[in-house]
Amino acid sequence: MRLISLLLVLASGLATANEPLAPFSAEFRIYVNKLPTPVKAELVLEPAEGDDYYHMLLKAKSFLLSNTEESYFHWRDCQPRTARYVHEFKGFGQRRFHHMDFEWNPPRVHNESEDDKESLDIPDNTLDELTILLRGRCVFATGDKSYSVTSVYGDKVREHHFEVIDRETLKTPLGKLDTLLVEKKRTGDSKEKRRTLFWVAPQLDYMVVQAKHIESTLLKAEMIMIDYNGPELVPDSAPASD
Repeated sequence: MRLISLLLVLASGLATANEPLAPFSAEFRIYVNKLPTPVKAELVLEPAEGDDYYHMLLKAKSFLLSNTEESYFHWRDCQPRTARYVHEFKGFGQRRFHHMDFEWNPPRVHNESEDDKESLDIPDNTLDELTILLRGRCVFATGDKSYSVTSVYGDKVREHHFEVIDRETLKTPLGKLDTLLVEKKRTGDSKEKRRTLFWVAPQLDYMVVQAKHIESTLLKAEMIMIDYNGPELVPDSAPASD
C-alpha cells in the first residue's frame, strides 16, 4: 500500500512563493500492469483554521482496503512546515498507523504507531511524506530541473532527489496538457529496474496528472487522474525546458 501512497503523494498542486495555496480536489484511478484496479483515490487540499495553515487529505479505498493520510501544515516562503501528520491503513486483516506531531524549537517529531511510541530529533525543514513534493512546484517554476528534500516517516529519516528528464504532452480530463516528466532518483538501490516517474502540468500549477512506479519487469503501477476541481488552467509558461 505504500506503493499506492507514493504515487498519490506526487499529486500536489501548488502556488508560487508568497502566495496562498489554491484549494483543489482530484480523483485518480490506480492501474497495475496496465489493468484497472478497484482502487480509486481522492486528494484534497484546503485551508485550515489559522494564518497560512492548510489541511491535505489523501484517501484511497476499495472493498478490500482503506488507506488515509492527512497533514496539517503552515505554508510560508514556498516551504511547508508540518504540525501534524497521520497515516492509517486497514485491509487484509491488518491495521497499521502512524500519528506524528512535529515541533520546531528544536526540531523533533513525536510518533505513535500500533506497537510503539517514540520521539526523534530531525533536521530543520524536514517534511512529512504527504507534503514531500510541495517544494517541487516552487523549484520547477524558477526553471531549475532538480531538487532534494528530507522527510520523516515513523522513525526513518529519508533523503529524496527529483529531476526533470523530459517534456511530454498528455491527454487528461481537461484536454491535452504539456507536462514535465520528473523522475525520483535513487542511489544504491539493489533493484536496478526500480523507477518512479511522474508528469507535472505547468498549466495546473505543476500538479501531477499521471505517475508510474516500476518495481520490476513484472510489476508496474500507474496513477491516472480522472477528475479535477480547482483553479482554471493558466497559460503554459514553464521555464524548465532545454
